Amino acid sequence: MKAVYLEQYGEPESLSVGERPTPEPAANEVRVKLHAASFNRVDLYMCSGGKGISHSLPLILGVDGAGVVDKLGSGVTQREQGERVVVYPAHYSEFSEFSRRGDQMLCTECKIPGEHIDGTYAEYICVPAVNAFPIGSELSFEAAATLPTAYLTAWRMVMTQAKLRSAETVLIHGIGGGVSTAALQFAKMIGARALVTSSSDVKLTRAAGLGADVCINYRDEDVVERVMQSTAGRGVDVVVENVGEATWPITLKSVIRGGRVVVCGATSGPHPSADLQRVFIRQLHIIGSTLGNHEEFRTLILAADRGEFSPVIDKTYDFEHAPEALTYLASGQQQGKLVLRIAD
Repeated sequence: MKAVYLEQYGEPESLSVGERPTPEPAANEVRVKLHAASFNRVDLYMCSGGKGISHSLPLILGVDGAGVVDKLGSGVTQREQGERVVVYPAHYSEFSEFSRRGDQMLCTECKIPGEHIDGTYAEYICVPAVNAFPIGSELSFEAAATLPTAYLTAWRMVMTQAKLRSAETVLIHGIGGGVSTAALQFAKMIGARALVTSSSDVKLTRAAGLGADVCINYRDEDVVERVMQSTAGRGVDVVVENVGEATWPITLKSVIRGGRVVVCGATSGPHPSADLQRVFIRQLHIIGSTLGNHEEFRTLILAADRGEFSPVIDKTYDFEHAPEALTYLASGQQQGKLVLRIAD
């Protein structure tokens, strides 16, 4: 089968596009003929060495994917050949305490396609049958392929962890990235007020088109000052934080007393000044979040099937242009998700 895989570490241009063995489903697995996948920043991290992530080369990249069930392993009864599905992005042990309580992504034995094991930038992938979630006929494979990482992470952050409500205000850093764009869409879907930041006026204009109430260019404006002006000196109820060191001081100064800061990334660095006095005096809630559980994924898919939101796709690439897509992702120019077209 054709695949995009890592044979040696380096720049995205060093990725290989060629033949890899076609997998066969084990017991309780299904094989999915993939039609689309989507790119994530972890792909760049794996290209640079994937430090801290147990893996071996060659490794097929790609966390997210959608397609059609192609073959059933023994013991599979809940899926059928020909079903349109999107792949849940975590292989877990059903016996772990976290899986038993319904938080599959917290399982200590969790393996992620494209990180620990072969991923979705391929014509076929084998996954546990419980990880193949049906999608409606109206949802395109390209749209479905954006859901497992960025949209699921944003859903858990906004809906579950922050419990954002319609009467509240949220600050979203770095609008344009997949998670930030999804968080904006979900905030507006429930009727909340959204403030967004970026250094790009183009991205801010796009965000305004998605419903952002206040757009702040942090190169031209003092973000905290603008936040306070826009909230009558009150601050925001929730901050969606995925930047880290560069925005952390702004985040803590922008959120109200007793407010919630939901963190899913640290692209500018993982070691900000903690400012613990501000945290405990203002009784701030700092909440870590990544991916989501099965129930959240099921609810997210249903919302997409119903058209309650439409995933934002910046560009779509064919197989041979996957390295080009990752170079574009590394540049930070994208607005929304980048998608890999695998089959018609």
